Amino acid sequence: MKVFVKTLKGTHFNIEVKPEDAVADVKKNIETVQGADVYPAAQQMLIYKGKVLKDDTTLAENSVTENSFIVIMLTKNKGASGEGSTASTAPTKKAPEVSSLPTAPAPASTAPVAMSAMSDSDVYGQAASNLVAGSNLEGTIQQILDMGGGTWDRDTV
Repeated sequence: MKVFVKTLKGTHFNIEVKPEDAVADVKKNIETVQGADVYPAAQQMLIYKGKVLKDDTTLAENSVTENSFIVIMLTKNKGASGEGSTASTAPTKKAPEVSSLPTAPAPASTAPVAMSAMSDSDVYGQAASNLVAGSNLEGTIQQILDMGGGTWDRDTV
């Protein structure tokens, strides 16, 4: 069956899977199709209807059907040296989450828990890393305007 995979950057691609495929196999399939440097299977998090899919479950167990879509996001590296690089990627991940309202609650609810477990004293640094600036700002504003169905004006956003 064909399944659409949507990224947090707004792009999407198709993959061929079987209902009995495990989520871990789907991640390996995505890694093969898109490249290990772009979507390493170990860092992938697949979300379907706002629910994070576990590696040991199958697509059928998660009610994934033909022509449905799965949202993919990458988790942060667990190494201490990766902390600086993940802070710089946070704005690009945060902007598309605003537009994908049904899938945003799952990633958004897990991220603050992980951050608060690391350090409650660095609240300012965490908030600053989520700010949208530069070219991402225009895209985020446009996505918010699109969500409003034209009822919000640009100055309000």
